[in-house]
Amino acid sequence: MHVGHYISGAGHLLLLGWAFLGGAFESEPLPMEVAEVTLVSGEDYAALVAPETTPEVSPGVTELETPSPAPDAPAPETPEAEAPPPRPAPPETAAEPSPDETPAPPEPLTPAPEVATPDAAPELAPPADSAVLLPEDSPRPQPRPADRVAPTPAPPPPPEAETAPDPVPSAEPSPEAAPEPEPTPEAAAPEEAAPEIVTEAEDSPGGAPLASLRPQTRPARPAPAAQPATPETAEADEAPEPERPLTEADREATQEAVDQLLSEALGGGESAPSAGAPPLSLGERDALRVAVQNCWVVDVGSQAANVTVVLGMEMNPDGTVVDGSLNLISAEGGSGRAVETAFQAARRAVLRCEQGGYDLPEEKYEHWQRIEMVFDPSEMRLR
Repeated sequence: MHVGHYISGAGHLLLLGWAFLGGAFESEPLPMEVAEVTLVSGEDYAALVAPETTPEVSPGVTELETPSPAPDAPAPETPEAEAPPPRPAPPETAAEPSPDETPAPPEPLTPAPEVATPDAAPELAPPADSAVLLPEDSPRPQPRPADRVAPTPAPPPPPEAETAPDPVPSAEPSPEAAPEPEPTPEAAAPEEAAPEIVTEAEDSPGGAPLASLRPQTRPARPAPAAQPATPETAEADEAPEPERPLTEADREATQEAVDQLLSEALGGGESAPSAGAPPLSLGERDALRVAVQNCWVVDVGSQAANVTVVLGMEMNPDGTVVDGSLNLISAEGGSGRAVETAFQAARRAVLRCEQGGYDLPEEKYEHWQRIEMVFDPSEMRLR
């Protein structure tokens, strides 16, 4: 085995590779930051930090010397004005005078108008101090609010004229006689218009009078003429008699009649009571219904829960049920076993809640001697 040779060859290869490629994997060193620092001693730092000293001010005031006036300088000599050079004379030209043309005489010079110097203005006396009343500015008339807006404001129509959208001229009589007289249209004024929309917020209170005048007293109404006395007619005998106030007995009779009609409308199965017995009130009927409903058990999952039965029974004066008087009058919503189950549930509810008799008024026994109750799973009613 040449294991040693392999190990030696691998080591030499690694050494040669590191020698040739080792520098490629080295990273460049980071640049170093250098800052220049100056050393300062404590005395130098104190001298730099110390505040500047204010200059000393002498308390005395030095007097300034007044400068002596300078001597007057001699005036400069003005140079003499030189005479202007002589102007050469123009050459003379021979003018041939024409016999026909003669020189026109020179026009006389108009004298300049004399300017009159104005005399000194007379001194005006200062006005005396006096109070002057200035005219008061009247407030600007507020435009009257109108329902229609038009470019040209139209005056309000007179009270006797009708309001029309367009002005209608009054009809003038025709000189020719018409066969049939036509009705003359009434003069109508155009509807009142304003050039701008006037709102309530723009109403200025300045135009209203500060105080209203007291209205004039109305003239006394003339006394009516005395009418001759006429004999009483039969109309006085037909005057309605004054209504008699209702007494307590009348109110009780009215209430009994209303209760009787209500009882007949609600309780059709009851026996006809005598006229003197008052009917059951709504509160007494509801008390009996609630008492029976508290003992009524409905099986929601059975078919009997959809059956409505009408149960009839006779009552004793003490509020108990007469034995054997419970009977089924009618049933709706089922048949056979379901109706029998619903009837037995209603029968048990009446007997279970009896407990010595229902609380019913004995004086109204004639109204609850025969009772019919409707056992409806949605709503139980008492007939």
